[in-house]
Amino acid sequence: MTNAKPPLHGIRVLDIASLYAAPFAATLLGDFGAEVIKIEPPDGDGFRGTGMWAAVGRGKKSVVLDLRSPEGCETLRQLCRTADIIVQNFPRSVLEKRGIGWDRLHTMNPKLIMLSVSCFGQTGPYADRPGSGTIGEGFAGLTHLTGRPEDKPMLASVALGDAIGAMSAVMGALAALYGRDMGGGGGQEIDASLWEPVLTAISGALAAWQPGDSPGRMSGRLGTTGIRNTYRTADGGHVVLSASTPRHLNDMTELANWDGADDPDAAVARWIGGLPQLAVIDALVARRIPVAPVTDLDRLISDPHVLARGSVRQGTIGGRRTAYAAPHPRLEGLAAEAPDIDRPLGADTAEVLGALKETANVGG
Repeated sequence: MTNAKPPLHGIRVLDIASLYAAPFAATLLGDFGAEVIKIEPPDGDGFRGTGMWAAVGRGKKSVVLDLRSPEGCETLRQLCRTADIIVQNFPRSVLEKRGIGWDRLHTMNPKLIMLSVSCFGQTGPYADRPGSGTIGEGFAGLTHLTGRPEDKPMLASVALGDAIGAMSAVMGALAALYGRDMGGGGGQEIDASLWEPVLTAISGALAAWQPGDSPGRMSGRLGTTGIRNTYRTADGGHVVLSASTPRHLNDMTELANWDGADDPDAAVARWIGGLPQLAVIDALVARRIPVAPVTDLDRLISDPHVLARGSVRQGTIGGRRTAYAAPHPRLEGLAAEAPDIDRPLGADTAEVLGALKETANVGG
């Protein structure tokens, strides 16, 4: 690594959002060097003190503002004069009522970028409906495609839609920054929904769709040629396998002694079921067939590859141990040390608002 500054050094982000997806987008911007100021209500963010705070609060300065009051909203407007990005997930009507909507903030700071995150987006007949990444997963078709055909549709056991939505929102923010700073453009409002990024995740199903013939649940398989599933091993473990190229398929069916009498997936399941997990992995890695153990978090966090890359960081929030993903992908200039994941509520209010007053006095 060089002594380069992080790629978003000098970018100031205001995070006035709540819940997961929108604040997590601000966190990701902070991971890459932006100064992120978390605007919290007087009683603190709803996730403060929980394990989720590592995801939505890490590395951020904490400033207390009551955005239900005219005074708090006026202070926010003044902060927006100093900001590059503001991340929010309020209903548009609430922002307008409080005088912190896009039109007013854009007039005050034409260079400002507003990252507006919502379930259904800012336009269309569902724009005013409440929602989350989970609702986006269901609406966009992912839930319908997940699980076994004979069972009910299944949600993932993690907030997948929120995480995908946050990463998509960050792409929009970075594109807007580039357009502003390198393309000679101004600020803009980014309309980031949580359901549309899920469409990217189901692109294979979209490609297979025909009118009146919607793809359904396939128990972890894909509707394309290949062998892709989870398989139980003889010692009670599981592996995940994805053999998609002709060479992969040939080697896999050869290993499984497939005679063509039944589904090759069944033959693969029998072969894997007769061997311990490590033996299966060794055999497939030797043939360069993509495979990995299905790991729980205890095993993942202690895995030598994870440890070597520093992929999972740990810390404490309110005395409770927690873990979170390290910044990725890897770029030069990223801080090697872990950020503060349990900054006290309002710890930076005096500093940030004091600097704002000094700037106003100099300007006056």
